[in-house]
Amino acid sequence: MPKRALQGIVTALVTPFREDERIDCDAWQAIIDMQIGAGVNGLLAGGSTGEFYTLNLEERIMALRFCRQAAARRVAVYANVGCVTTRETVQLALAAEAEGIDAVAVITPWYVRATEEELLDHYTEVCRAVRIPVLAYNFPNHGGTELLPETVARIAARCENLAGVKDSGGRLEQAIAYRDAAPGREFAVFVGPERLLLPALANGCAGVVAGCGNIAPGLFVNLYRAFQEGKMDEAARLQTLASGLSELVSLHTFPGVIKEAMKLTGQHAGACRRPVGPMPAAGIAKVSEMLANLEKEGLLPVSAKAPVL
Repeated sequence: MPKRALQGIVTALVTPFREDERIDCDAWQAIIDMQIGAGVNGLLAGGSTGEFYTLNLEERIMALRFCRQAAARRVAVYANVGCVTTRETVQLALAAEAEGIDAVAVITPWYVRATEEELLDHYTEVCRAVRIPVLAYNFPNHGGTELLPETVARIAARCENLAGVKDSGGRLEQAIAYRDAAPGREFAVFVGPERLLLPALANGCAGVVAGCGNIAPGLFVNLYRAFQEGKMDEAARLQTLASGLSELVSLHTFPGVIKEAMKLTGQHAGACRRPVGPMPAAGIAKVSEMLANLEKEGLLPVSAKAPVL
C-alpha cells in the first residue's frame, strides 16, 4: 500500500453481534458500506472498539477476512493483530498479510507488562515476519504498558516496514515524539482520542483512528477536509463537536456507549459481548442529546436519525 494511504480518518469498526453473541456479518456489511459512503479513508478491524479481546483466534482471522472482502478495495483496511504472545501475534499478522490486509496494527501485549527491551524484540520479530506496513499500537490505559518513543525509534531503525504508530495514550506531546521517531522517512502517527485530532493534524500527525467514527463518520471526515482546505475556524468548530462526542464514551463500560449510540441512530450493531451490559437510562439520555445536536448539523449518517427527546 502506498505510504500516502496511511493518513486521514480511519474508523475503528465495532464488531456487530447477534443476540446469541455470534458475529453479525449482514449488519457489518451495512456498517462498512455506510462508512465508505461517508468518505472515510480507512477502516480498522479488530481494534479495541471492535472488542478483539472477546474474540478467539479463529474469529479474529474471520473478522479481518470479512472486513477486507466487504471493503472491496474501496478504502484501506487495517487490522489489529496484537496478542499477548509474540508467537500468536506473528501468526495473526501472517494471516492478515495472506488475506490482503493493507496494514496491521499491533497493540502492546496486555497483562504481562512487558519491558521496553521485550517490546523492542516483540515488534522487531513481528515486523520481520511480514512485508506489509506495521503500526505499533500504544494503549496504556487498557494494556498496562507504555511504548516509549525511544523504543519506537529503535524498532524503526531495525525495520523499514514499521510505518508509524496508532497512539491511544492521550498525550499530544507523545504523539509528536512518535512522529519524529524515524528521521528521514515518512512516519504516520494516528491519535486515538478524538479530542486530539485537530491539534495532532496541526503538528504533522497523519490522522485519527476513531471509535466514535462508527456513530458520525461525517463529523470526522468534514473536520479533516476543513483542515486540509485551510478552513481552520470550521475545523475548530467541528473539533468541539467531536470532543463532546468522545467525552460520552466514559458514561458506560467501553465500548458500550458507541454501540448504544449506533442503535439510537438506527444502525444495527447489537450489544457488546458480556460481561458488558446495557447502558443506564441516564447515560442514554445524554447520548440522545448529543445525537440530536449532530442531527441538526447534518452530521449523522444519511440512513440514521436521532431519537426524539
